[in-house]
Amino acid sequence: MTEKRNSGFLFALSLYIPGFFINLGYGIVSPILPLYAQSFNIPYVLVAMIITSNAIGRLCSDIPLGVICDRVGRRPLSILGPLLATISAILSGLAQNFYELLAYRLVMGVGMSMWMIAAMARIADNASPSMRGKITSTYQAANMIGTTAGPAVGGFIAQLSNSYRAPFFFYAASTLASMVTALILVRESAPSQRQYSKLSIQANFRKFLKFLNFPILMATFMILTNHIRFSAWNTLLPLYGGDVLNLNSGEIGLIMSTLTLTQFLILTPAGYVIDKYGRKIALIPSFIIAAVSFVILPFSKDFFSATLVAAFLGVASGLGGATWALATDLSPEESRGSFMGFWHTFGDIGTSTGPIILGFIADSYGFSPAFYVVAGLMFVTAATTQFFVKETLDEQSIHHSII
Repeated sequence: MTEKRNSGFLFALSLYIPGFFINLGYGIVSPILPLYAQSFNIPYVLVAMIITSNAIGRLCSDIPLGVICDRVGRRPLSILGPLLATISAILSGLAQNFYELLAYRLVMGVGMSMWMIAAMARIADNASPSMRGKITSTYQAANMIGTTAGPAVGGFIAQLSNSYRAPFFFYAASTLASMVTALILVRESAPSQRQYSKLSIQANFRKFLKFLNFPILMATFMILTNHIRFSAWNTLLPLYGGDVLNLNSGEIGLIMSTLTLTQFLILTPAGYVIDKYGRKIALIPSFIIAAVSFVILPFSKDFFSATLVAAFLGVASGLGGATWALATDLSPEESRGSFMGFWHTFGDIGTSTGPIILGFIADSYGFSPAFYVVAGLMFVTAATTQFFVKETLDEQSIHHSII
């Protein structure tokens, strides 16, 4: 029992510590990235392309990396991902033009995808269904601490050094720390490696495609719309706050921080709830609360009312962390990497297309219709999840888990 507890503790450290550092680095450059891109004298549309290039890099590589994760194992990707991110961060800080920076950011997305797919596959490998909610929620919390602390660190570094390039080198240092801790702590958890031939790869891929039944596809629709919701908040709120509510950047930052803080406070308790009562008991309220929040958001007329809406959305986001546990439940043992690549692909489609679609609606019809479209998507997602996505906790059995 003591040995099992120790191995579980080491497994948790191998997730949380590298995850914190890689997200800290990501957060460090987030406040200065648009300004750094503008320093190359490019139009706003190309600045936006630099910002979304990380997600595009992930989107293009998610499925191939999932297949590789099943073929070579979790540990190589857990190490190579942060290493690739480190190299890309250094090169980004040395970029001499827009095209170089764009290429390095795309590669950065590939490195991030390596880490995320391997991490989720490792949770599915190691954690029993009755622990996955707690593990995934705590993992998200560790990531959020890094992402939240990063912008303050990055802004301070840029101001102190009077350079938009300097934060990228601290980004590299943070992802290097992630790589070193992964090298020390991460253990291979994939099922015993099979001898792969062309035939076996094709056979496994066909088997994986057959696995994608209607309830699974409805679950991936859920992750797609959930990421569109995140895009709506991150893209439209700063514009709505500035153009309609006449808030300053500090007030907008506080509103967005309210969502992050509320989500952080909800995540861990929600993890315990979904491990005891099931995933859907958190997912359905998450989508309904998000839908209602976007319905009432256009009625916000000042900083206080917008902050209250942000708090409600933070509750929705905290409960929505159950999507991660659901993904680990759904992943088939022999194709967990492939499934995680498939799952992340739909999330990255939402992240990549959400700002463009919602921005077009806001430009053409105003902010309120854009918010109502998101609310409608959330109501539809609540319904499809209720009627078509199966509860996974009761269907799972505890296999050879260390936790």
